[in-house]
Amino acid sequence: MKKIFFFWLFSLFTIPSFAQDTMQLVYFSDGAPFSWEENGKMTGILVDIIEEAIHTRMGIIVSHKGYPWARAQMMVKKEEADAFVTVPTSERQAYTKVNSEPVVQVTFTLFTQKDSPKTEALKKVKKIDDLKGFTVGHYLGSGWAKQKLNGMKVDWTPNVFQTLKKLAAGRVDVFVDASQGVLFNIKKFGFQDQIIEIPNVLDSAPFYLCVRKNSSFVIILSQFDEIIKDMRNDGTLEEIYNRYK
Repeated sequence: MKKIFFFWLFSLFTIPSFAQDTMQLVYFSDGAPFSWEENGKMTGILVDIIEEAIHTRMGIIVSHKGYPWARAQMMVKKEEADAFVTVPTSERQAYTKVNSEPVVQVTFTLFTQKDSPKTEALKKVKKIDDLKGFTVGHYLGSGWAKQKLNGMKVDWTPNVFQTLKKLAAGRVDVFVDASQGVLFNIKKFGFQDQIIEIPNVLDSAPFYLCVRKNSSFVIILSQFDEIIKDMRNDGTLEEIYNRYK
């Protein structure tokens, strides 16, 4: 409680009052467990972290809205929203400022159809370049895939469900994405008996808060870093992660 009070007191002298302003956060509406829309409301790891850090501990009203991922990013770029939480690619950093303390650390592993004839070959994949020669399934709007899978044979779909559906049917060879998210969605959509994970870690990526450069909320980033550190030290981040296992 003392630390929360300190941050509140500190904010009175370091950042403008946002008591009457709403910080508009946008998310991937189909990115469970990190963010997804359910019964008209956004939920997920990122939503819970932002709500705790920015609303509860910083006293700023936050709006959580979900969209197809490409559209969500464009909304920030076109000044229709303030921020999102994701991997800060060079393209995203062109129009946002990024905090320094990772919000979530994700690992990227392989997924394929159960009993796929290419399973043994995929087990030998140790780096992203090894995926050349395979048909990789992925969804539109993924900055990680756009950057890392450039030059490869990629079958793009509108969302995660469509990618998993194609993978289960053997229409693509492999899907590589954040392990936490894919495992959650395999269970959610009932693909447990059709898709398996090959747990070779090809990449890892931290998610950060990316605030539009000309947003009035860009000034909160350094304070947000301190609060994320505190949430990590007091066990709050781990407790939020565990809600979605």
